[in-house]
Amino acid sequence: MPNLKLIAGDIDGTLITNGKKEVSAETIALLRRLKKEKNIMFMAASGRQYQNLRLLFNRIKSDIIYLCENGCLGIYRNKIIYQKELNHDFALKIAADVLTLKDCEVQISTPKIQYIKPKTKAFADYMHNEAGIKVKEIKDLNEIKEPILKVAVYNPFSTAHRELLKKKYIKHCNMHLGRDDWTDFTPPHTDKGTALKAIIKHFNIKPKECAALGDYYNDESMLKAVGHPVVMKTAPEELQLIAEFTTDTAENALRMFLEQ
Repeated sequence: MPNLKLIAGDIDGTLITNGKKEVSAETIALLRRLKKEKNIMFMAASGRQYQNLRLLFNRIKSDIIYLCENGCLGIYRNKIIYQKELNHDFALKIAADVLTLKDCEVQISTPKIQYIKPKTKAFADYMHNEAGIKVKEIKDLNEIKEPILKVAVYNPFSTAHRELLKKKYIKHCNMHLGRDDWTDFTPPHTDKGTALKAIIKHFNIKPKECAALGDYYNDESMLKAVGHPVVMKTAPEELQLIAEFTTDTAENALRMFLEQ
């Protein structure tokens, strides 16, 4: 695996597994060594928000690239290097529709803050206390004036809403299915792979000089965009078929990259 210059890693299900909430100290140490000894950059690629990702990587937060919001926002050293937006009126239409559906809550992502119009106190408490992001509650969706990157649907009880929303909106945006309780709607032709290609071009890095680690369908475009796709053994079989190799843990893959 010669001339590797960048590793992109999914977070939930890849770098963070088994119900844990933090990136392990071992992972942080390996990423630090990869940068120091091999000059290999790391890109955290997730549906999560920028503020949340910086908290996860606090010990090396200035040394990595953040690909947030399932490919809508790329940030390096607090500077936006890539951004895609939903049509504002269209995004608010999706959000309003979500709020009419049973058990569904909505989160609207902008570059600097996340908005919620909570239907339940449980969702509001979760977003304020556990999500690790800047959240503002609103009473009217029209209060949002900033560019909208993503509309996210939260439903811990059912996935029935996914098919309904897909039929209504998939022609006009991308839909990303998370492993947990989240479904994301992003601008057309926006995903981790498209964003990764744009960001590595910014750094003058070629796809064959990149590796990616992933575990679920929203990682597929990213895995296909690099020369060295690595897939968790817990991933769906379709993803394992496109992998250069599979791994039990992200740490094992990072150690292998370090030893190459």
